[in-house]
Amino acid sequence: METPVPDAAARPRVRLRRSPVWLVAGILAVSLGGLASAFVYLQVAASDPVLRVNRTIHRGEVIQAADLSVVQVGAGLDVRTVPDARASEVVGRAAVTDLPGGSLLVDGSWGDADVPLGSSRVGLRLAPGRFPTTDLRPGTTVLVVALPAQGGAVGEELPASVPATLVGDAGTQPDGSTLFALAVPSASSELVARLAAADRVALVQTGNGR
Repeated sequence: METPVPDAAARPRVRLRRSPVWLVAGILAVSLGGLASAFVYLQVAASDPVLRVNRTIHRGEVIQAADLSVVQVGAGLDVRTVPDARASEVVGRAAVTDLPGGSLLVDGSWGDADVPLGSSRVGLRLAPGRFPTTDLRPGTTVLVVALPAQGGAVGEELPASVPATLVGDAGTQPDGSTLFALAVPSASSELVARLAAADRVALVQTGNGR
């Protein structure tokens, strides 16, 4: 006896039920993902190229092109940064305050590199033992002391010491000597230059030095 096969139209149909909650959650997830991607893109796209200080530049030191580099920062950063297009305004000027290496250059942190009115800039090359071994940074006040000439007359009258201020970083030379740039009173600049040329100079750091 054959078992009757039920007609396909007579079979009960199973209805798939879609949850509105899951549907809405999926739409929100896709939307939030798109918004997050757009936010990240805008943050990257809305960055500005600004100047960064590569090394520590002390107050009074002249800023060189190699001292600066360009980095990208967010456009909404609440700092008075300096756009890279203004690099020509900075190079060759003097730092008016200490600029830490790795920091962003701040607008107004540089000024004229000229020595003060009534002063002149003089360079000295000194051998070890002619200056203090402490860290002589720009802005340090010193005395330029005249030394007796080799084989000079006994009891030679030496000129008075000249007050001066360091205006740049000291530079060590291959022969062990050190170069200094000093701002001295203009009336004494020729004397200091002559003594320096004759290798008759020593530096003494004063009590109010930095």
